[in-house]
Amino acid sequence: MTMCNAASETGADLQPRQRRLSLAAVLASTVGLGLAYGIGYTITTVQLAAWGADGWLVGLGGSAPSLAVLALVPFAPWIAARMGPVRAMVAGSAVMAVTFALMPVLSGSWWWVLLRFLSGIGLILPWLVGETWINTVSTDATRGRVLAVYTLLLFGGWAAGPLLLDAFGTTGALPFVLGIAGMVLLAAPLVAARRLAPTLQSPGRFRFREVIALAPLALAASATGGVVEFGYISLLPVYAVEAGASDSTALRLLSVLLVGGIVLQFGIGWLADHVDRTALLAALGVALAALAALLAVLITVDGLAFAAAFVLGGVVMAFYAVGLALLGQRVPRERLVLANAGFLMAYESGAIVGPLLGGAAIDAWPPHGIAVVTASAGLALAGYAWSVHRCGAMAARSA
Repeated sequence: MTMCNAASETGADLQPRQRRLSLAAVLASTVGLGLAYGIGYTITTVQLAAWGADGWLVGLGGSAPSLAVLALVPFAPWIAARMGPVRAMVAGSAVMAVTFALMPVLSGSWWWVLLRFLSGIGLILPWLVGETWINTVSTDATRGRVLAVYTLLLFGGWAAGPLLLDAFGTTGALPFVLGIAGMVLLAAPLVAARRLAPTLQSPGRFRFREVIALAPLALAASATGGVVEFGYISLLPVYAVEAGASDSTALRLLSVLLVGGIVLQFGIGWLADHVDRTALLAALGVALAALAALLAVLITVDGLAFAAAFVLGGVVMAFYAVGLALLGQRVPRERLVLANAGFLMAYESGAIVGPLLGGAAIDAWPPHGIAVVTASAGLALAGYAWSVHRCGAMAARSA
């Protein structure tokens, strides 16, 4: 399949009301997935630090689910097709619930790193199958908005996790009960809508080169999103302080960036349904570079820095939703779960590389190194997306 491939329509086998109910169920489950991720990540970091673990071990605990996702992704499409979408997602949520239940029982840093790795094994199934479900059932006319809502709910649930821990505390059994409740919230709507779940076809063997060829621009958008999203989440407070902002301003900048990422998603999703998605990715790449530079200039200017961070957050998180919409548009239904596995692998790889690359850049070009990395990533993606857009336009004219 070339990068000028044609769009494929999925979800035509459900009536409109059935489609809406099916999407409502899987979108509702997304809140539980994000909530469990936010609670698990935060409670692990807090508890390992309280036990006096070294910084590298705290970082390993935080990255353990991502490492598990990368390890299991090549096998997850086959597992999901074998089990079916609902059973696969419920099984994954059960694994995560068990890890939450064991955390207060098995104390010690290395036990918790192991449990977080196991939670990542559970995470991959509802994450992969949920996105494939949405792209399979959605129609191309509304795919961008549906995936924008999905992204909003996923990251909204993730952001709610630390807020719940702040409200109810990080000691005792309650944090783990909240994590298990998130898994119940994930599984319950899926079981209720099990008759409306799509069929996952056997995807065949996972070969990364072939998976990249299915939707190379979508995977590039996913990797870019992972790099810049986790780069800023991990390093924005450090960057802002080194640039001259106060500690409180630095933390507020991160909060504003995350809020902007959540609030602006639906508007960008609406654009993804009304303009060419490859052109939109090119525009987002240019906007990312411009906003990274703008924030670097304004980072010590109260008010204007917050405005720049708010819009930057929307652009940073848009790469995931728009890339996922492009994946559903370009990839045939029978190959969608395989392509989605590659999409997640690209995202998680970017999430691991982003903080490392951003940190090295801050050391090399203090204090604005992360802005240099972000702008470079945005312009590289913009150039690639624009070449794909021109390729599609030429193919349309010659048809």
